[in-house]
Amino acid sequence: MGLLGRRDEEFTAFVAQHGDTLLRAAHFLTGDRWAAEDLLQLALTRTYLAWPAARGKIPYAYARQALLSALHGCTEEVSRRAA
Repeated sequence: MGLLGRRDEEFTAFVAQHGDTLLRAAHFLTGDRWAAEDLLQLALTRTYLAWPAARGKIPYAYARQALLSALHGCTEEVSRRAA
């Protein structure tokens, strides 16, 4: 199995283990189920792209930080549109 296959397996296992908890955290942050799913998708994409660094640390904490960063980025974009 190649490096990318192992990475995909590790990340898939991570999402299977922590996805529901991360979705609840995203829902808490947004107050909306659909917005939470979008936020989580963005955070998981960022986590996957940084997986070599994330898995070397604490992957769950990395993903939670990605949630907060994604939320901050989304709120800044909404603020710019409103201005």
